[in-house]
Amino acid sequence: MHKYRRLLQYAGRQRLHFVVIAALTIVTSGLAALQPWPMKLLADQVLGNISPPATLNSILGFSALTPTPTVLLLLAVFGGLGLFLLNSVLDVMLSRLWTLAGRRMVYDLAADLFARAQRRSLLFHSRNSTGDMMGRITGDSWCVYQVFDTLLFTPAHAVLTLIFMVVLMTQLDVTLTILAFLVAPFMVGASFLVGKPLRLAAKLKREIESRIQSQIQQTLTGIPVVQAFAQEDREQERFERFADSAIRAQQRSTLIGSLNGLSSGLIATLGTGVILWVGARHVTEGSLTIGGILVFLVYLNSLQAQMRTLAGVHTALQGLSANVDRVVEVLEAAPEVSDKPGAVVLPRVRGRVQIENVTFGYESNHAILHAVALAVEAGETLAIIGSSGAGKTTLVNLIPRFFDPWQGRVLVDGRDLREVPLQSLRSQIALVLQEPFLFPISIAENIAFGRPDAARAEIEAAARAANAHEFIQRLPLGYDTVIGERGITLSGGERQRLSIARALLKDAPILILDEPTSALDAETEQSILQALERLVAGRTTFIIAHRLSTIRRASRIALLENGTIAEIGTHPELLARGQLYARLHSIQFDLKQPVVDAIK
Repeated sequence: MHKYRRLLQYAGRQRLHFVVIAALTIVTSGLAALQPWPMKLLADQVLGNISPPATLNSILGFSALTPTPTVLLLLAVFGGLGLFLLNSVLDVMLSRLWTLAGRRMVYDLAADLFARAQRRSLLFHSRNSTGDMMGRITGDSWCVYQVFDTLLFTPAHAVLTLIFMVVLMTQLDVTLTILAFLVAPFMVGASFLVGKPLRLAAKLKREIESRIQSQIQQTLTGIPVVQAFAQEDREQERFERFADSAIRAQQRSTLIGSLNGLSSGLIATLGTGVILWVGARHVTEGSLTIGGILVFLVYLNSLQAQMRTLAGVHTALQGLSANVDRVVEVLEAAPEVSDKPGAVVLPRVRGRVQIENVTFGYESNHAILHAVALAVEAGETLAIIGSSGAGKTTLVNLIPRFFDPWQGRVLVDGRDLREVPLQSLRSQIALVLQEPFLFPISIAENIAFGRPDAARAEIEAAARAANAHEFIQRLPLGYDTVIGERGITLSGGERQRLSIARALLKDAPILILDEPTSALDAETEQSILQALERLVAGRTTFIIAHRLSTIRRASRIALLENGTIAEIGTHPELLARGQLYARLHSIQFDLKQPVVDAIK
């Protein structure tokens, strides 16, 4: 029950609503139990000419009414109508309050799941599909509503109704009441027989639905590639295979649920037959009136319905188990990178970065970086080059603490990054990536993403420094133009300039540039390089690049090979050594002209 208790904590925030809900539930349960009694009055006192009970005579006498058949008929009709109307009004109020409190619990849980998803490491997100996480936040979060309804609200209403009905049923016939409750254990026991198969079927169904969401998200995200390679039909077939699997899982779940309903219904029907036989004999013997057995049959039907509700709690929880497991897994998973208790806020830094004997990898048995050590002074620009897979991006990702090293440590201004809060660290680091990510919001909001409170003048100044102001002015609404998802309505160079403007506006002392010009043509690259010169001025900068033209002006250049620093120094120093960097430079520049001549 631990996982259910974990979810029910969200009810604590709605306790005021639930106090009112509890009170209304008690009242509506009592009114529901009283609703059949006007029928007894009609059958016994109006049609059967049986004398009214003393309690009813006292009430009529107090009201100065004579218990004539007409008065009793009007009392039965309007009494039944009044009970129905009052119960209906209270039911509406109860449903409204329950909807408000239940939905609030759902969105509180979804907010917590979203917050935890945002704080999971890049390693976690690289191993888990976005579609699956979306399914947990937007779909599985509803389980808190369903669990509370299934585990507390619905059973509580059923139990209260049963208590009121038992009291009234015993007033009618104790023997029939006992017989009615002897059937109940068999109805409850039937549901437990299908509990485990139903749980497994529900878990499989939810997993398949999650795969469908992931497949849709991945296909739509990569739609340019799908269309370019004409793979629409294959993706459609894959979707249909998932859909077929989901249908089969649903069919299995439905079949198991139907078998459960069939067994419970059969037991209830047999029990009703026994009670009808005994009840009819009591009527003929005179120990029970016709009105009494009619009311008892109504109670019996309601009793069976409430018992089915209680019996269905176990089955319903089995069906919800898969959703609950997926939610609790996120809630209780420890973040890979988190703030240390007592972490001290990092003040505005100068920007000196030290990487001391760092070893790290994504798989436990395969290290990417091996005892890497280097120091970058405040305001210095370090260029990092190397072949694909050498560990360049992995190395710079340790600086904003996207990962923690297995061994060694990373320091900023002499402070171990594990000793400072993530927020205070990352607020002092700006990134410009090879593929800039822009949100489907306005140009101004994208530039101000790192500083939402920035004034329009500051936003425009950053855009001018990034050589972005001119193309922004040509857009239909200028800075208020809403761009397409991932900035698809802009060119690669325009997206990159906005990314640089965003970094400029953040004004962070440490800057990371991950191949900012590798996907751009030569003309656009020159414009971007001008903007980058303004961006790196006065900042400690790490720049990853394949094109050596991008890094010639770096203070130093580090060449990574197989997760270690093979060479480090200035551009002239590395050329003079005539080793790896010199050979790489020769490939990119000395052979460039013969290649051009060959093309001509």
